[in-house]
Amino acid sequence: MRDYESMIIISPDLSPDEIEKENNSILDFIKENGGEIENSEKWGKKTLAYEIKKKKEGYFFLNLFRMDTEKVNKLVSKYRINEKILRHNLIVK
Repeated sequence: MRDYESMIIISPDLSPDEIEKENNSILDFIKENGGEIENSEKWGKKTLAYEIKKKKEGYFFLNLFRMDTEKVNKLVSKYRINEKILRHNLIVK
């Protein structure tokens, strides 16, 4: 298992409950695939440096976790499929 850091930006069009639900679904996905959550930080609503998918703002979340390398591709696929996630970045620590 390796340590990862994941930053996601969620669409500002969602309600606060839906935004939390989106991040929690990602954390649950990590746990279901044998990962361990070290920390999850909500950075709140921030103005973007440039528009992403015609949005000028987004809700930022930073998730630190441990996961098997083979299963990380499933997580990246989940990020790409989810239209509510404007942008994601996954870094190996």
